[in-house]
Amino acid sequence: MIEPVDDRTWLVRRTPESSPEAIIDRFGGGYRLRRFSLTESRRTQHGVYTGLDLAETAWWRLQDRPRGR
Repeated sequence: MIEPVDDRTWLVRRTPESSPEAIIDRFGGGYRLRRFSLTESRRTQHGVYTGLDLAETAWWRLQDRPRGR
């Protein structure tokens, strides 16, 4: 699920009660997807997408991918 923080930032959560897993923010003409961390320098970047829903879908696909590949 996507939860708006402000007009340029959204959090990706598994459920409304769970901790944020990713952060999506408006970046140029797209939406930047990063792993959530309270520390800005630890927010791993995972690309820029043309839509908010595409960025969220990309996050869940990254989570479904087998580790080590």
